[in-house]
Amino acid sequence: MTKFYKFTMAAAVAAVMSVPTSLFAQDGLKVATFEDVQISSEDGYWCGPTDNAVAEPSGYGYDNQVGTFTDGSFEFSNSYYNGSYLSWSGFACSNRTATSFDALTMTPDQFNSSVGHGVDGSAKYGVAYNGGTVKVLNATDGAVVNGFYITNNAYAINSMTNGDTYAKKFEQGDFFKVIFTGTKADKTTSKVEFYLADFSSQNTTDHYMVKDWTYVDLSSLGKVVSISFSFDSSDKSYGYLNTPTYFCLDNFGAANTSTGISKPANMVEVYEVARYTIDGKRISAPQKGINIIRMSDGSTRKVVVK
Repeated sequence: MTKFYKFTMAAAVAAVMSVPTSLFAQDGLKVATFEDVQISSEDGYWCGPTDNAVAEPSGYGYDNQVGTFTDGSFEFSNSYYNGSYLSWSGFACSNRTATSFDALTMTPDQFNSSVGHGVDGSAKYGVAYNGGTVKVLNATDGAVVNGFYITNNAYAINSMTNGDTYAKKFEQGDFFKVIFTGTKADKTTSKVEFYLADFSSQNTTDHYMVKDWTYVDLSSLGKVVSISFSFDSSDKSYGYLNTPTYFCLDNFGAANTSTGISKPANMVEVYEVARYTIDGKRISAPQKGINIIRMSDGSTRKVVVK
């Protein structure tokens, strides 16, 4: 069952004002800040292999080094190959401050964020690519993961803004989102979706790409033993995504501590930009039953119209 979370105005204020975030997560969990992940590369990134990596066939004639690394109360997946070329997936870590991307310097530019630093100006942040899983440590019955901070990767921003060899420049009707699937101890799942870019509105002033640290509330997943991520985009070929499947993350497991902060005078109001039926059909007015509402801040809300 997919659950859509409500990105509150208070959360938007936190993203704009860089309010310090709590490092104490719910259920006794310790937040993953990525500050303790060792980066030995002079280029300012680490993408594997992990200390516990084991060789697993890739299906393409070579082995990937597959393992995990631990930060806070969480275990992050990583797959790494560095033979004739560099390949990785899952989670990496970066302290790079550049926010641009050039295909000629794919590495290290693929480890650039759209912000240039971690949450609250911290040095390090995580980079997620292609697909991966976060396991909750020492929680046999699962635990509630509050959420974390997310922003776009510089590669994705560049691709959506300008287009590239593989992907189109975004225009009206396009979108790019990440889907978080929580798995409970009994193997049941639930989902939270977050739009990293949304050009669906007929009004071009409503089009956006996330370029600041923005809080994602994962608490609606309930008590989970793991959370995996995947992507969806309007730009596909033969069923495969063309948009670069990256995002950057920080303070995984942190609570959103922005509640109660006064709204700045110049804060932009959040408003409805599109409305859909439960089966995805766009409608121009409220319709009896469940309506899915897309807001101008990128959040999606589910409401019941009687």
